[in-house]
Amino acid sequence: MPASRSSERGSIAILALWGLALIFILLAAVNYLTRSELAITGNALAAARVRAAAEAGTQLGLARLLRRRAEGKTMFDGTPETWQPDSVRTGIAIADEAGKIDLNLAPLDLLAGLFAAIGQGREAALLLACNILDYRGDTGTGCPEPAEAIGELPRRRERFVAPEELAQLPGFDEALYEAVADCVTVATSASAIDPRVAQRTVLLAIPGATPALVDAYLDHRETMRDFAGGDDTQLIAAAPALMTSPMRDFTISAVATVANGARFRADLQVRLTGMPNHPYEVLAWRTPRADRGGRR
Repeated sequence: MPASRSSERGSIAILALWGLALIFILLAAVNYLTRSELAITGNALAAARVRAAAEAGTQLGLARLLRRRAEGKTMFDGTPETWQPDSVRTGIAIADEAGKIDLNLAPLDLLAGLFAAIGQGREAALLLACNILDYRGDTGTGCPEPAEAIGELPRRRERFVAPEELAQLPGFDEALYEAVADCVTVATSASAIDPRVAQRTVLLAIPGATPALVDAYLDHRETMRDFAGGDDTQLIAAAPALMTSPMRDFTISAVATVANGARFRADLQVRLTGMPNHPYEVLAWRTPRADRGGRR
């Protein structure tokens, strides 16, 4: 065989190998892009599913609230119930706003107790509480002068329209607000809380409360409800930081989760009207972080 023909065949073989290598590289790139697009599409679908499930969960929770109130149930403390019609697991919680601390009327010691309950030091907790009072235009015994407490801001009288406004006050950041967001409200128009529907963090804010006392109370709260009577109601109403719930304002929270870890939370805050033709009105719709702490 002539050397030139053998050389030509070798060159063709090399070109063929390079062509095959290029094809494999292109196929690998297409496969990677396809898998990436499928993953992105899957994540988008999972996000849409959990959002839809959470929004549906708030409506189911609202229906449960109306039905159970009609049946005479009066205590809604935010204990989650699982709803799972398919692969999306949704926790639905109904919380009475009376179990939260009203930013517009809560006294200094209750507010300071809340910040201490989430780990703030005594002085820091007091200053944060004083900032809230100063925003409201209230004076609090034990608070520094306004300029010292809030950094030379002019004194004014304001009313919290939404709990989110708390994050705008001096001394607060997103992490601090998230830590107390499920513990505060602007709906009750009360200076006290109902301990029968309050979560642990709120109970720890009560002056004189200790973790041991609060945990013991929570352990036996269901039993106490079974045996509670008129005297119990009078005792609660008589305590300065405690009251009985007007059973008027509620927040329905739904947290949906799927197997790949996607989560979504939706909160629906409503006020019951007592009118058959218009049993409730929507006060707020929120989509907070699904992992926001402080519920239990």
